[in-house]
Amino acid sequence: MKPQNLISYFTLVLLSVSVVSCNFLTENPWSELPETDVITSADALYNNAVAALYTNIGGNTEGVGLQGTYRGVYDLQTFTSDEAMIPTRGGDWYDGGLWQALYQHTWTTDNEAVENAWKYLYKVVVQCNHSLELLSTYSSFLSETEQQACEAEVRALRAVYYWYLLDLYGNVPLVTSSKTKMNEVESSSRSEVFRFTVNELQEVLPYLSASKSNTLGSYYGHVTQPVAEFVMMKLALNAEIYSDDDPTDNIHPDGKSLLFLCGTDSLNAWQTVVYYASLIKSAGYELDTEQPECFAVNNENSRENIFTIPMDKSLYLSRFRNQFRSLHYQHAGALGYGGENGSCATLETLAAFGYGTTSVDNRFFLSFYSDTVYVNSTPLVLANGDTLVYQADKVQLDLTGSQYIATAGARMAKYDIESTGIFDCTLRQNDIVLFRYADVLLMIAEAKVRNGDDGSAELNMLRTRVAMPPIEPTLQNIYDERIRELVWEGWRRQ
Repeated sequence: MKPQNLISYFTLVLLSVSVVSCNFLTENPWSELPETDVITSADALYNNAVAALYTNIGGNTEGVGLQGTYRGVYDLQTFTSDEAMIPTRGGDWYDGGLWQALYQHTWTTDNEAVENAWKYLYKVVVQCNHSLELLSTYSSFLSETEQQACEAEVRALRAVYYWYLLDLYGNVPLVTSSKTKMNEVESSSRSEVFRFTVNELQEVLPYLSASKSNTLGSYYGHVTQPVAEFVMMKLALNAEIYSDDDPTDNIHPDGKSLLFLCGTDSLNAWQTVVYYASLIKSAGYELDTEQPECFAVNNENSRENIFTIPMDKSLYLSRFRNQFRSLHYQHAGALGYGGENGSCATLETLAAFGYGTTSVDNRFFLSFYSDTVYVNSTPLVLANGDTLVYQADKVQLDLTGSQYIATAGARMAKYDIESTGIFDCTLRQNDIVLFRYADVLLMIAEAKVRNGDDGSAELNMLRTRVAMPPIEPTLQNIYDERIRELVWEGWRRQ
């Protein structure tokens, strides 16, 4: 990958609303009880119009949720990139060519993952629109301050979802009313949706809670100021692409000429990234001492995680299926769960980690199961008497007929495996990490380099943590560092 393509790795096919057949404007997620019977107090209004929206962040059915389920947003972000693949393993994982099409960029408009993500993201947008209408209709239950705070939270959540939409699909409909009819919907330009999203976040930021979203409390799992500031960093970092309405000519606006109003200052895109990063840092976020703390079984006290999907097998229905989708059947079985022997790292990812060399990045051993598999410090022996060995460098898109059909590829580790998880450990206690401070540092480093400044301090903080030597902050090095630090976290396509 050429360094200049770091922020434009590739954009998924642009889908107009007429291409994907889903009536997303007629979603009715609310109870069939009359609203007047349900919304009878300020608490009831908040619970139904604001808090209820967060049940959408995770999911327990295919295509629903930002992470944790199959054939939706996470799979588009991961298996369309050079990070990972789900090889065809004989009779397993062909699925009508779905995974091959994602990896080879040969999907059509009826691709299940592309369509599921579209439906899911717009479903939440429409629910947010309806929530804003409820907050207006029943405003008498709230003080002016409460009204501002509730509306800010819903608008911020809707902006987050519009960011996912403009990032994945480009030109998308900008719909701000739940009463809009399908025949009234028109696609808006990517730049228009981009500016709408930026304006929404900047307008509501002062009214959002300053609480940490990743910690237990009233705003656990909610969009708070640090969450919105993180998304503002992403919007600014990718502003050259998001402002470009003709992605076919490979000519983009210059980030130094794209201006954002930050406080009282007019800053270019790269300076804007650094500005919002400073706000996140001032809120108390920093790197955890060890990277695995972010992904521990009980990770609510992480100093690094910014936005997570709350997981509690006794309280929530959200699933985390990604890890055991990757593990060999008998590897998972030895851990007490069922595995699906699917996803694995690509050769490009192995190269970025230095696999097979004398200088393998230490994060490889935190992120992957590879080579001889050990369970409780003992090599895992298969039914035929052979030791299970993941052959990391034997991976290819179609392994049918290969002697490594079941064992090719390094598999997903990253998250600690909970011994008391249920439903094959898809219901577990590890909160799913969406945004964390490590990415803030990587974005600062990139923004500084693009602005002609020195990003070495931020880049090498990550390497120091894992006892790796410093590197020069070039765009290519930052690009490679992103996969070493953020592999399996749903960022690579972007």
